[in-house]
Amino acid sequence: MGLLNKLGQLTGLVGRPRNENRLSGPMELEQAIREMVGDARSSSGVVVNNTTAARLAAVGSCVRVLADDIAALPLVLYRQTGDRREAAKDDPLYNLLKVRPNEWQTAFEFKQFQQRAKLLRGNGYALIVRGFGNRVQELIPLHPDRVVPKQDDRTLAVTYEYTRKDGRRVILEQKEVFHLRGPSVDGVAGLNTVAHWRETIGDGLALREHGSRFFANGARPSGTLEADGKIGPEDKKAMRSDFETLYSGVENTGRIAVLDQGVKYNPMSLSMEDAQYLDSRKFNRTEICGIFGVPPHKIGDLDHATFSNIEHQSLEYVNSSLTPHLVAWEQAAERDLMGDPGLYCRFNTNALLRGDFKSRQEGLAIQRRNGVISPNEWRGLEEMNNRDDPGGNGYIIESNMQPDDGEFKGMARKSEASNAATK
Repeated sequence: MGLLNKLGQLTGLVGRPRNENRLSGPMELEQAIREMVGDARSSSGVVVNNTTAARLAAVGSCVRVLADDIAALPLVLYRQTGDRREAAKDDPLYNLLKVRPNEWQTAFEFKQFQQRAKLLRGNGYALIVRGFGNRVQELIPLHPDRVVPKQDDRTLAVTYEYTRKDGRRVILEQKEVFHLRGPSVDGVAGLNTVAHWRETIGDGLALREHGSRFFANGARPSGTLEADGKIGPEDKKAMRSDFETLYSGVENTGRIAVLDQGVKYNPMSLSMEDAQYLDSRKFNRTEICGIFGVPPHKIGDLDHATFSNIEHQSLEYVNSSLTPHLVAWEQAAERDLMGDPGLYCRFNTNALLRGDFKSRQEGLAIQRRNGVISPNEWRGLEEMNNRDDPGGNGYIIESNMQPDDGEFKGMARKSEASNAATK
């Protein structure tokens, strides 16, 4: 009973009113113990959880690349009116999404936090604070480990149980929570990436630990010390201790070993190259890149990257890796934050799709010739001021690309006649 009370105090389940949840049986107790001690060992024997996984270079790099790239893109709120759209700068949500969602976070920090939570834990949450007219005033981030989404068996309504730092639990309705959901098996909660891919990530952690121990032992295989005669236990212990003190550790690598009394050193293990250690780490890194959908070159693996394909891989990264996450953000924001059916939001990915200067200008020139953009719109994409003359907002189209109908033919004839008269 003492263990149960102690565990209850640590998990915040003791000292609550009688009508609140408590540890009620062995199954709940076992689950609480697992959550406390982080019992998540892979087949390789290493503990894999969100903390240890993020410390693995491949996992940490993939999460950093995706979270930082998404956080750096502006998420703009638009209003659709008829066949025209414009930035909805008059709505408070515009600044929340693009500038500052709450008092202490910038938009970059908020999106980075939510995306990291989604990538590692499968879910990102924020409390929606509404004001006059039910408009969103603030988005307060909630730690995903403290939120449990639940679905009513009868009504299928989704609610969120949030555990505060003082241990008390609060039930939040769906309209009170912004939920950035990752891939899901039940449609309610996102799948924990680290837990689902525990074995693959565990292999990477085990390989890293093996390498650390290898270098800690002098960056050479372990072996045996062989003496000519029989020696006692104390002498064996002293001999091993002296040898490890003098020749173990990276700082002692390459030192010449001096052994007396006929003692011989016999290495027993294979070298790092023979054990294909580096190849194993590269293969594991590639597997982890596949889990997160990140091209290897984005985390510094340039084995298969060349100057001729690196730009194509970067564009593919935007289209294949980032786009699903961006769409998830846009649709989650429209579902949870926007009551007006005319409002919607979009990420601006132009900065990531620019490519080299020449290719970009050629693409803009094609849009200009086809009447897609005006000079001022072109200049705006290049962060230049608008032209003051009336022609800055004009559109052109090549004459040989005009539709073949009577209206345009008549306009062309009038234009030719007018030009002839002026001459």
